[in-house]
Order: sequence, then structure tokens, then C-alpha cells
Amino acid sequence: MKNKLLLGALLICIAGIFTSCEDDRDDNPTFITPTSFTLNTPAMTDQYIQLSATNTVHLTWSQPNFGYNAYATYSIQVGVVQADGGITWCQKNVKDGNGNVIGREDDYLSTNLYTCSSDINGEEIAQCINQADGITKPEDYVDKGFRKIAFRVRAALFEALTDLVPGSTIISNTVFFNYMAAYEAIKAPAYIYLVGSPNDWIAPQPANAAALEPWKLIETEIGSKVFEGTFVIPAGDLQFRFYTYLDDWGSDDDPMGSVGPQAKDAPISGCEWDEKNSYSDDLLQPGKGTWKFAGFAGGSVTFTVDMNTNKVKFTVN
Repeated sequence: MKNKLLLGALLICIAGIFTSCEDDRDDNPTFITPTSFTLNTPAMTDQYIQLSATNTVHLTWSQPNFGYNAYATYSIQVGVVQADGGITWCQKNVKDGNGNVIGREDDYLSTNLYTCSSDINGEEIAQCINQADGITKPEDYVDKGFRKIAFRVRAALFEALTDLVPGSTIISNTVFFNYMAAYEAIKAPAYIYLVGSPNDWIAPQPANAAALEPWKLIETEIGSKVFEGTFVIPAGDLQFRFYTYLDDWGSDDDPMGSVGPQAKDAPISGCEWDEKNSYSDDLLQPGKGTWKFAGFAGGSVTFTVDMNTNKVKFTVN
């Protein structure tokens, strides 16, 4: 469920190819830097909400005016309202190349969204509240009861997986739930799923979460957006893609949680192991394209997916 909302890492779409609210964009649109972005006041703003792993919180928002019906990426941020009215937003550490903490930056729910609404899992919200409170270990958790919790949404356009369109980022207004309680939920590394011939193309649907559990690639560090998993692959044609959350297969026009080497639902050419029994490329993008290694001999393979750089590396061990 966590990746249904991310980690998470995590799915960002190609701007200018698809539309976020189901309408095709006009040909040759003129980009406009948006000036307003509205997150709607939730209906349950004054209700008492005890968060749990089994409940959700519903939010809706309008699409910013980019000058055309752009395929925007939305990210949700959670904050805790303090006694003086200030908001402590969920943030994470920024590290240098040596792993040293050099600052802080805003942190968002782990799954990026591409439509103008979301049912946010209660566990993820609780994790973000605890993160804003500075709680990183279960033994540090203190129940603070019902509090005023803030939400806002960031919208942006991306070319390919990580190339931000300049001037396209905009933050919504802030809305509040006046009585919301967290629980002992500590953020864990995000994950994505390998789906393909190794697991007989198990459908990426919530009902199959248990069957796909052994096929998770786990984030190497919380918030790193680098995922890794090692699996024993049977002999035969090796063909696969990845899913950042489980909803359904997606399509060429709406890939949903699917990421691969191209948008089109077809294998790319040129997938060959090098002299070190590895393969790498920087083609990662939202889509139903697949990698295919014909006549794979079988064995243990480590899959590494870097959502920051669009790069993948597959290594036969």
C-alpha cells in the first residue's frame, strides 16, 4: 500500500505526451507558468481521525494552468501544526557524496500521483507525522493524541523521469485536519516490483501483493530512490518491467505504476550481457516497455534501478 501512494520511489511521467485529467493536449501548446493551485478543503476536516494501516484519507485538487492539459506529477506533503500556529513540515536529510548530512529538504509521500485526487493510506500519513516529530525509531515514539495536521500538494512537469520543466513547480494552499492522531508507524525503505517472465507475469494488482512480495526491489536507503533486488531466474527468455505500485497493468497512454525502457508495450532491442555479465542503460521511464534477454541461461541476477538518474543495471552473479 505504501507504494500505491511514493516510495517511493517513486513514478514520474513524461510531460507533454499524456494528459493528467484524461483530455489530450493541443498540438504545439504554449507553456504558461502557473500562478495558482488549489487543494480542496476536505469534508472530514473537523472529524476525529485515528490513523491506521487500514484506513485512508481522501484529498482532491485542481490542475494548475500550464497552458494546456499537461500530464502533471503531484506529490503530497504532511506537516504538524505547532502551538504557535507554525507548521513543522515533513523533511529529510540532504547528504553529500560521502554520506555527510549537509542540510534538510522537504519530503513527500513516497508515491507520485498523476490524477487530481488520492486516497492516502493512514500508515503513510502517520509515518510522515512521526518523521516531522523527529521520531526515527519505534522506541522513541510518544503518543501525542489528536492534533491539527496540515497537508499541501506540489505539482510539477517532468521531461523523462527526472528532468524538471523550468518554471513548472507550484505548491498548493494548505488544508487542515483538526483532529488527527498518529500511532507507532516509522517510515521504512520504499520498494518496487519486478513483473515479467520470472514470475509468469503475475498481474500487478492489490490482490496479488502476497504473490509479488518475493519480487520486491528494496530502496538501498530511505529516500534514496535507488532500488535493488537479487532473484534466482529460471532459464529461458528473460523479459520484464517494474511497477512502483499495484493497481493494474496500465496502458501505453496511461502507464499507471509501470516503468520500463520505453512507453510502448514492447521489448527494446539490444539487450545483451557484456563481458562482465552485466547490462546497463539510462532509458528508465514511465511506460510498459520491457527489457528482454533471449535464451537466458538461468541463475541469480541482481537488479538495480536508480530513479534519480533513470539508470538500470542488471548483473548475473
